[in-house]
Parts: sequence; C-alpha cells; structure tokens
Amino acid sequence: KTTMTIEHFQIWEYGNVFFYYDLTEPFTTDRDEDIFGGKTRQSNQFFGGIAPTLSLSKVTGKDLSYGWFKDVSLRVELENGSGYGVNNFRNYFYGLQYDLAVPGFDFLSVNTVARDNPLSPGVGFQLGAFWQISNEWGQWSRFRFMGFVATSPWDGNQGAKENRRLKRLTGNKLEFDNGKYLTTQPQLLWDIGYALWGKPMRWEIGTEYNYFWNRFQLKGKDESAWQLMTKVSF
Repeated sequence: KTTMTIEHFQIWEYGNVFFYYDLTEPFTTDRDEDIFGGKTRQSNQFFGGIAPTLSLSKVTGKDLSYGWFKDVSLRVELENGSGYGVNNFRNYFYGLQYDLAVPGFDFLSVNTVARDNPLSPGVGFQLGAFWQISNEWGQWSRFRFMGFVATSPWDGNQGAKENRRLKRLTGNKLEFDNGKYLTTQPQLLWDIGYALWGKPMRWEIGTEYNYFWNRFQLKGKDESAWQLMTKVSF
C-alpha cells in the first residue's frame, strides 16, 4: 500500500494544535471493500484528526512544573476516518495531557482521555503518548526517532458489540466482543537534507513500523507492517 500523510503542528499563545491525516492509496481508483462478506478489494481510505491543547500554565500564568512534570494541558481531539473504505466514523476525545522533561527526549507527552463514539452508548477510556529523540554526530549523521502509542486496555462499554452501525451491517450477528485496541507508529528518520545542503528537518528518509491490534476495535483485525517513508517539511 501507499500512504500519504499530511501533518501540521503550530504553537499558539495558550497551547498548541496538531493536525494530521493519513490517505491510503491516494492515487488509485476507489473500490468498495466488504470486510463482512469476505471480499478483498483495494480501496482508498483516510484516517486522521485535529487535537488542540490549552496549557494550564499559560492560562493561569503560574508555573505548574514539578520534577519531571513540565506542564498540564486540557486536550480535545476530533478523529475521523473511512474505516475499511466504506464505513465512515468519528470519535471525540477530551481529557488531560502531561508534558514531561525526560533526559534524552526532545519532548515526551502522555495523555489520559475519554473516548466518545457517537454510534455507541457511553464512553471509553484511552491512554496515549508521543515522543521525539534527536541525535547528531555530524552533518551526515542526524537522526530522529519519534512516534506515538494509543491504547484502551479495557473492554469498557464501547466495545464492538455495542456499535449499532456494525450491528446493522451484519444483521445483529456481530461476533466481536470487546473494544480493546492498541496502535503505534514509531519512525526512524535520517536527515538527508541536512547531509546534502546543511538544512535540518527539510527532507528526511527512513522507516516506519505500523502496528494496530484490533483495528477499529474489531477483534482479530490486526495490522503489522514495516514501511519505507520519505518526509518533506515546510
């Protein structure tokens, strides 16, 4: 598969905003994919969201740091996607983000958020983290290791059995019985632009490992793939 990712990060007066979208097979003709009928067809997919945060230190004007804790922020996020190409969905997240000062990391943040799927009753709970580590041993040896992980290790009341839309698609015979999931996408990038022209973080190449356990909260729908990638930043 070919995936094109669009990312944007911006710091503002009282926090920051992160926006991203993964577009799978963006240059192929879209065809339906019926995961329940057993058909396997290539299809375009999109998945992403927008996540603004509000720093409590910046809003209150007080230093809330303590030890490794740099700051606490309010975090909200809208996530949506096309599922397997035919089933659009959206989720809402709201909770807290904790920025940590850990030696060796450019940044490390963890978050605890409620997960609200409008098609399912109640809410779920998600733990998340994202990080970046940079190392440089000269112009030809500048690397970045970054990524994120998000998981809901408990069934909760937003398991796949409670998803009314999936029940309709399968005639109320849905066999998936939990909402547990884990997704992570660590990246290791070499700054080739810095090596060739001395301009850091403009053009990077490397690899990304994409792992999703119980993709879209569907039991047994796991994904594991190494990906080659190139990244251009403006």
